[in-house]
Amino acid sequence: MESRMQKLAQLRARTDRQLVVLISARIDHGFAYSRVLAARNSQADWAASKEYQQRAEDAWREAYRLLPALDGTSETDRAALLRRAEMLRQLLDQFAAETAPLKRAACF
Repeated sequence: MESRMQKLAQLRARTDRQLVVLISARIDHGFAYSRVLAARNSQADWAASKEYQQRAEDAWREAYRLLPALDGTSETDRAALLRRAEMLRQLLDQFAAETAPLKRAACF
């Protein structure tokens, strides 16, 4: 019984490490798409910019959805991932605000 519990604990620890790597990679992808967005002239190629913005949003959403599953990781690792995810969210919100279409007042 002890051997099974040790194996289970080892498996959980390995899964947690892999999950940290996966979440970190998704956040990295989100930042990479954000860098492309920042380098592009969004007016020149609006459709491509929207595609990169959507991919960055998807990467953030997947990473953020997986964060609660990190039960066996250290508080430091979890906090670092959460901080990076929040930084990405702020960057995406900034892009969304900059690319929002201007609303024109109705002139009658």
